Order: sequence, then C-alpha cells, then structure tokens
Amino acid sequence: MPLIDESQAKGLVNRIFRNLYNAYSGETLLHSDMSHRKTCKKIKGICDKKSSAVFIAERYEQTNNWQLIWGEWSLFNSNASFLPGADKLENYDKIAFDLTIHRRGAMAYKFYYIVLTKHALVRLLMRCNESIKNPYNLNVYLKKLTKKLFFASLVLAEKMAKTGKGSEGYTIIDGYYLPLVITHELNKQRKTAVSCNIKTFMPDTYDSAVNKLKITPPLKPSDNFFDYERLFIILDEQPKRKINKYNSN
Repeated sequence: MPLIDESQAKGLVNRIFRNLYNAYSGETLLHSDMSHRKTCKKIKGICDKKSSAVFIAERYEQTNNWQLIWGEWSLFNSNASFLPGADKLENYDKIAFDLTIHRRGAMAYKFYYIVLTKHALVRLLMRCNESIKNPYNLNVYLKKLTKKLFFASLVLAEKMAKTGKGSEGYTIIDGYYLPLVITHELNKQRKTAVSCNIKTFMPDTYDSAVNKLKITPPLKPSDNFFDYERLFIILDEQPKRKINKYNSN
C-alpha cells in the first residue's frame, strides 16, 4: 500500500475511533458464571477469533489452578467514566491494550496498559505500509505487534518497580522504531495503574531512530511472561501448596 499523507491518516483515525465507539458492546467475558477452567477455555477461543483480543501466556493449564494472561485493544481515556458508554466519543483520545490476568478465584484488569495516542496512531497509519482502513484492519496489525510491545514494556516496568520513577526506552519490531515511556497513572476507577505509552511509530532507517540506535541499544526482554511475575501481585496470592509441584513448567 502506498504511504498516505497526514491529512488522510487523521481522517482514517477519526473514522476508526467513531466505528470503535459505535460498535462498543461491553467488556469481553470479565465476569462469568462458568467454572474457572471453562472461562479460561472460552477466553482462549476469543483470543483466536476476535481481532482485538490477544493471548499472552498461560501456565498450569492442565489443572484447576490455570493462570491465563491476555488482553484486548479498545478506545481509551484514563479519565473516562467507570460506567460503559457514559462518555462521548470526543472524550477518547487514545486506544490501549488492557492486560487481564485470570487465576483461580480472582482476576485483575484495568491496571496495566499499552497506550497508543492519536498522534502515534496517525504516524502508524502513515508509515506502516499496510492497508488499514477500519478497526478490524488495525486490530489485526496491532495483534502482530502486541506481545513484543508488551514484553518490552515489562523491562521498563521492572526499572520503575526498583526506582519508583517512570522509565523510557525503545524497541524495534519488524523494522520499526517504537519509543516507549512507562509511568504510574490513575485509571478510571481512580486506582493506580501502569501506563506504557508508545510515543511515535517510524521506520528504523529514519535519522532520529538511527541516532538513537547509536547511543542506546533497544530493550531486550525475556519472551517468557513468568520471568516478570513478581511485578503482578495477583500471581502470588494463590496458595503455594496447590501449585508448587507445577513450578517446573
């Protein structure tokens, strides 16, 4: 697909935001009357079929202590109302990947975000060389980037956990340079959440990207989510006597 100009990209972003807003139908399976195992199986199926949902990791999947890590891209504004549909379209200025963790007896969501601002999204549409014309096209493309973005953010989250301060770095994915900044912010429930913001999107051949590569190497995360489990309190709350025998997984 030929590169599009900024005016065309801004028009596409506005149309994508409008379509996402009109299509909103509530959060996906955050609460369920099904058993924990059936819920996890259902979510994995959703991650396979739904363009906005992304599977990240799992363990103990053959037991009743199944831990499932996934998330979904959607419209985002950290100051949005807690009530779904209560905000006007113009109040949303970002899209974000909302990490969700399911374990037996508990779940956590709206506490860790990968955030793409309208500015970064405009640059993505201008430079990604993909045919993105609607939310589905965008979600399919983001789905390919999500795990690498998320794992890169975990390196910054570790630094922030040690220092108590925000941190920044960058990752290279499929020849694109993506600078990241991670901070603590309040979510719409007025609770502390981690927000990793994608500042822009550009080919790694651009001068600013080349100059950054000369000064600082890209983030080098592990590709195993559970190497970072100490960052997520919910994963420490399960009784150890029930899961010790699976620690070799």
